[in-house]
Amino acid sequence: MSFDSPWRWTDGQLAGFKEGLGDVQAEYQIFQMDIKHNNSVEAKEQKGAEARALIEHWRPDLVYTSDDAALSYVARHYAGQSLPFVFSGVNQALADHGVAGASNVTGVLEQEHFQASVKLLQAIAPNVRRLAVITDEGAHWGPVIERIRLAMPQLADTRLVAVDRVPSFAAFQQKVKAYDGMADGVVYLGIFGLSDGADSNVPYQQVQRWVVENSRLPEISFWIDRVAHGVLASVTVSERQQGLAAGRLARAILVDGRSPAQLPVKPTVIGHPAISLARARQLNINVSSSLLLSSEVVTEFEWDRKTP
Repeated sequence: MSFDSPWRWTDGQLAGFKEGLGDVQAEYQIFQMDIKHNNSVEAKEQKGAEARALIEHWRPDLVYTSDDAALSYVARHYAGQSLPFVFSGVNQALADHGVAGASNVTGVLEQEHFQASVKLLQAIAPNVRRLAVITDEGAHWGPVIERIRLAMPQLADTRLVAVDRVPSFAAFQQKVKAYDGMADGVVYLGIFGLSDGADSNVPYQQVQRWVVENSRLPEISFWIDRVAHGVLASVTVSERQQGLAAGRLARAILVDGRSPAQLPVKPTVIGHPAISLARARQLNINVSSSLLLSSEVVTEFEWDRKTP
């Protein structure tokens, strides 16, 4: 797994994978690269080497990887070999990961539900017409930005006024403050790789809380944990659907005897609408009951939740 646990995105993909695999009596060895904290090239290479050492020692029948880092730093070293790999949660092109055309690799692409998320935001806040997009400098956000640009003509009376890729939390703060007056809403992509100006990245929870406390612009992102941390609206990429589709591919390989090369790589298409009622209240936005009834509703910010 590229990321760590506990985290809904990681845990949900793995749970979906097991569900998709079905009644296969499988044993699991789980390795977490934790690239939120190990995000330098050197750290990723080290974690990739550790994962490959586990594979060589345990000799599994199939390897399941989640998200881009595991594909780049683990799976690419086995491209074209006999050991089958199934991935999910991948944003970048397979060629960028060195596995394009590999006969032993298949999986599930993660493609954001951008148009649906914008339409949900506009149903909540009809005045949103000018969008700013901001992200850290992670390489996998390039294709996402390109898909957003290509999707804009399908959104009537809506335009991009800024697309910013920033290296640090300080630069992020400066840009977000500057959006007030030039944009009506913000699209938040990567917030894991924002440097604190020293040797570490600012935790994404801290980044998101700063946004809630310092920006009055309604926003979207594409993952349910962001809504828990104050993003107003999202038609999220379902972690369960990502893992479920990957698990079904793994079952086709292990049970039906199919080759990964026979199983096409595709994105999941089912999104999951979610609304932060806590953020809506803070922004003095009244959300219709019909939208609330058709969405997952988060009633409080993650940092306000009372632990048992």
